[in-house]
Amino acid sequence: MARILIVGAGDIGGHLAEALVSEGHQVWGLRRSDKPIGDGVERIQADVADPETLLDLPEEIDLVLYSVASPVFSKEGYHTYYYKGLRNVLRAVRPMNPKRVFFVSSSSVYHQMDGEWVDERSEVQPSSFAGKELLAAEQVLLKDKLPGTVVRLTGVYGPGRNRMIEQARKGGHCDPAPPVWTNRIHRDDCVAVLKLLLQRALDDLPLDEVYLATDDEPAPLYDVLEWMKDRIGDVEDDHDLPEATRRANRRCSNERLKALGYTFQYPNYRVGYDKQLTDMGLI
Repeated sequence: MARILIVGAGDIGGHLAEALVSEGHQVWGLRRSDKPIGDGVERIQADVADPETLLDLPEEIDLVLYSVASPVFSKEGYHTYYYKGLRNVLRAVRPMNPKRVFFVSSSSVYHQMDGEWVDERSEVQPSSFAGKELLAAEQVLLKDKLPGTVVRLTGVYGPGRNRMIEQARKGGHCDPAPPVWTNRIHRDDCVAVLKLLLQRALDDLPLDEVYLATDDEPAPLYDVLEWMKDRIGDVEDDHDLPEATRRANRRCSNERLKALGYTFQYPNYRVGYDKQLTDMGLI
């Protein structure tokens, strides 16, 4: 049994905490609110932006996973909850000498916008404040004396994450050419990928510093929307999505992750969204 601290026990972190408890681990979930996390998960109410609230963490921790979400979408919010927050947590857990610290980051650290393929070795020079702050946080971890691994998620979808579905229902449309490439990963695959990486750390198996977590099939936004509209059937008339031209336009590779033996539960958008549309009663 391992002692694991999940910092940011929201949708992904909370479900991961529950999965780890079900396998016999002792898990603490840290979150700002007093909302329960799940059966068997010990809740710590604290704010990573306030170091004073991090003084009563467990005395012994084997692994730490940092998976917070900034409460506001702004440069200040991202700087506070990713860069400063991670730095505060590292300072708090360093005396415990955990085997490894994991940071859940995002593919927004990539700057490529012309349909290029990217992987963990690709250059990262983000221009957005979100990408810059996440990259700064990644460097905080990777330069720390504690062993660290960064997991860059692409667009997460799944239960309660219905933005693309709502765009399709309302007739969202973009031109098929030139393609605007999109990448995604189902919430359940996020949880399973993180569980696999944590288990490798516990088993003292090799881990790289960075993993790009995304499904097997990058897809043009046009294909995703039109497929979804065909599956739903009853949708509004087409209208252009003005934000389509501003979307990230790259293709993300998961070869490094799959080399560890991971098999995706939802390998592409059709498998994942088909289940989600069914669960929502739309098909």
